[in-house]
Amino acid sequence: MSRDSTATLTNFLLWLTLLWCQEPQNQLQAAQWPQFRGDKGQGRAENEKLPIPFGPNEAVQWQVNMGSGHSSPCVWGEKLFLTTFEEGLLQTLALDVRNGRLIWKQSLTPSGIEKGHRNGTPANSTPATNGKVLVTYFGSFGLAAYDLDGQEIWRKPLPVPVTQHGASSSPVLAGDRVILQVDQDVDSYLICLHLRTGKTLWKVNRPGFRRGFATPITWPAKKPTSIITSGTLRAIAYALGDGAVQWEMGGLPNETVASPAFDEEHLFLSGWTMGAGVPSLPDYDQLLLEDEDGDGSVQRAEATGAARMHFPYIDANKDGGIDRNEWQTMKDIFQRSENALLAIQPAESAEKDPILAWKQTRGLPYVPSPLAYAKRIFLVKNGGMVSCLDASSGAFVYREERVGALGDYYASPIGVGNHVLIASQRGTITVLNAHSESLKVDHQIDFEEGIMATPAMVSGRLFVRTSQKIYCFERP
Repeated sequence: MSRDSTATLTNFLLWLTLLWCQEPQNQLQAAQWPQFRGDKGQGRAENEKLPIPFGPNEAVQWQVNMGSGHSSPCVWGEKLFLTTFEEGLLQTLALDVRNGRLIWKQSLTPSGIEKGHRNGTPANSTPATNGKVLVTYFGSFGLAAYDLDGQEIWRKPLPVPVTQHGASSSPVLAGDRVILQVDQDVDSYLICLHLRTGKTLWKVNRPGFRRGFATPITWPAKKPTSIITSGTLRAIAYALGDGAVQWEMGGLPNETVASPAFDEEHLFLSGWTMGAGVPSLPDYDQLLLEDEDGDGSVQRAEATGAARMHFPYIDANKDGGIDRNEWQTMKDIFQRSENALLAIQPAESAEKDPILAWKQTRGLPYVPSPLAYAKRIFLVKNGGMVSCLDASSGAFVYREERVGALGDYYASPIGVGNHVLIASQRGTITVLNAHSESLKVDHQIDFEEGIMATPAMVSGRLFVRTSQKIYCFERP
């Protein structure tokens, strides 16, 4: 063999070796849904394809009964992570994505079960991982970190949130940091911990922020320097390094549940609540006319009208009475509350303010986050009404079209290939065409089990958590 031929063969073998070494890494990179709503919290799986048709009796690779909980699937490689509440314990589970087999389980004892958690379970927050460390949050305990083999690394107990509906914001990872947003009726805060040690790096109070359930995102997508939060009346960007406020923008309602979304041009923040429609509350002195026992505050049995309707919200410290400060705080918040979807063009530097690119007030969801997908924004509101907007202009492609699946919606939509998947609380999954100029349903199936967790799509597998099970759908 000539020297040139030997060199060519050597180069070819080296190329094959490099390809072989890189392939598992590429596969692992693709096999991720690392937090609530997947990569960067955006619910997008552009290169995947839904296993249509699918359902409880079709395309089922496996199904496993689950304890109570509404946390969404978190996936890394061959492991799927979920949280549950069983036998009085807060549990973190790792399942094998190939067959649903339980790999490991870790339990935490709650310091005190938070009151009012949605549908009877305190396991609502979705775990987050970077492939080495898994972080979970329970409002009834706090934060805990494990390696992917289930060994505990650290734990960080936190006070039980003071809120009517329990906690549901999920942890977010950014480099060597863990971010958690805790908006509650009193003493709201944003906290940053070291991922490896659990040590608090910084904590900032959020005065004026009442209960909220949105999970923050980090920004910009490729090299984050900011944490974007959505909460009472406004969005705020905090510096990832030290928690300093970088900018803020108003225009949101008194309570936000939907998490921020983004595309190449804008941040999208959505909020809707009945509180934004509350008429101007009367002065507190007028309210005191209802104070029958003369103790200087209004008890629930004494309250009428708006005071009775919104009593659990206005009574911030949950002492069973509304005092002057609590009443005035909510009076001011209700007056400024706006239901809206905001498209924000972030500031190019700390010296400049962000720009409101456009705003919409129709078709707004209460719980589901907006989905920025295929250069469009998809919104899902209660009653099974879907709206689609042009992401650049905010113009409606179609507005509040019914998909034929009634009831409330808690799961956020996800974009998969040419489709958008939405799930109703009653258990109906609807698959929409992501590119059509009018509403087009390509698949719909009723699971006959409640669905509140957002589905996940990883490496050809669709994971759906219902009130009773976790399903894996896959087609060869």
